[in-house]
Amino acid sequence: MSNFVIVILCYFFFVPVALALELDKCAETNSSDHDCEPSLVVEKATWFDDSRNYVGTSADDLAIWIDTFFSEPRSDIESAKSSLRLTYENQWQEGDGSSENIKLRGKIRLPGINKRLSLVFTDEEDNESGVGSDLNTLSSDSEDTQLSLQYRARKGKRTRVDYGLGMSSSLKGKAKVRYRYQVPWNETTTHRVTETLYFVDGEGFGLRSRYEIDYVADDNRLVRWDNQAKVAEEIEGVEWSTRLSLAERLSKQRAVSVFSWVNGETRPQTLTKSYGVGLLFRRNFYRPWLFLEVEPAYAWRRESVELSRNGAWLFAFRLEMMID
Repeated sequence: MSNFVIVILCYFFFVPVALALELDKCAETNSSDHDCEPSLVVEKATWFDDSRNYVGTSADDLAIWIDTFFSEPRSDIESAKSSLRLTYENQWQEGDGSSENIKLRGKIRLPGINKRLSLVFTDEEDNESGVGSDLNTLSSDSEDTQLSLQYRARKGKRTRVDYGLGMSSSLKGKAKVRYRYQVPWNETTTHRVTETLYFVDGEGFGLRSRYEIDYVADDNRLVRWDNQAKVAEEIEGVEWSTRLSLAERLSKQRAVSVFSWVNGETRPQTLTKSYGVGLLFRRNFYRPWLFLEVEPAYAWRRESVELSRNGAWLFAFRLEMMID
């Protein structure tokens, strides 16, 4: 990818971020380090303010529960407290056999150094979890375990900006800035935009874009449409993916998610690499901090336009321990 394209991408990334931050400026105080609040002060709450708060709360509550229970990345990385998850994973793919892996992810806050600073293990937004490579729809910015320092530069009611600096177990350095904007449309629907500009030693610059819509169907069901795209110096064209899921809370200890996905790339050839359907079942057992997860799926894959598309079964088993 040419330097000119990288400059253009940076321009279109930083200008909207700067404008959003200007609109969402917070009143700074010298006496404390509270999360910033919008500088526009309303002396007396009105029915309009109450309606807006209700919309945000009702649209977010179920999504937060689903994210936390299924150990989605954003609930760990953006939470206000320390939280680690140690996961044993066994994956099996038809034709490729099985593989095992142990993951440590989440974050540890470092208030002794700075209230906005955290130590992050394997930021899963950059390395999506799922059954096999078919659900790892975008190539990872760093293929192995990452350890990084995350600094929360700004947090408003709708926006958040984080800076990250870290290293992988293969000793590749990485720096990034991530901007998130989230706003409710109504009492049942919320949309969210995340832009991550990063640099990896030996690979160069990259930009990852993510757009999500959450729809609360009822008190226990959440529909999510997740779209991602990535451009980077080490790849040609654009890698993209879209995923539609329906998650249901069965009880406080059990939940299930049914999903489908499509992913592909635009260069060197326009290609839909994989699409499929799957089911994820997760339950808490024996202790409040132990979770069991099974994830069967079926994928139709095609590695290049010269090859025919083949179907394959995928299966994953996970045992996870939460460390708060």
